[in-house]
Amino acid sequence: MIHCPHLTPNNVCEVASGMAGCPAKVTPAACNACQNESNPRAINVVTIGMALVNKKRRKQDTRELHAMLRSYLPDRQPEPTTLKIADYRPGPGNELKKMLAWFARPSESCNCDTRADTMNDWGVEGCLQNIETITDWLLEEAEARGLPHGRFTRTIAKSLVTTAIRRFQRKFPDGAPEPDEDDHA
Repeated sequence: MIHCPHLTPNNVCEVASGMAGCPAKVTPAACNACQNESNPRAINVVTIGMALVNKKRRKQDTRELHAMLRSYLPDRQPEPTTLKIADYRPGPGNELKKMLAWFARPSESCNCDTRADTMNDWGVEGCLQNIETITDWLLEEAEARGLPHGRFTRTIAKSLVTTAIRRFQRKFPDGAPEPDEDDHA
């Protein structure tokens, strides 16, 4: 872990804990990500995300934290009031994107959206067959973003991909629904 005045000896972030209303344990990767924020060691996207996770685990209201997070992400597009299946096609790639959204958003220089679409096209079987390629994509992007290589290991990246595939399978056991003609209008 890094030296931070808000990190207790038992790896609890006092900033995230204050927002969550309970002790928020942190990982070295989260500490490093917080340190790399424009407002390190304070309220920022990472500490808000850690507080959100802790409140969700306790099944508490997270609306205030979501509003706070939106204010820290000013260039984020507002969510549409209605979604059509053509605008959001479910798939393992979109599940992985959602899992990583609290931590890393797509940038202009990454291939995140294209790779998520590729995973969606591959479906469950294709993703399982190409799990090493997807894992390499995550590690490549972690390196490009300056994330610590010693912590973001191949095992963790592969576990994230496997979890995304399983989440998609649970939501859509028969595969992604096909868009209706009305959805293209």
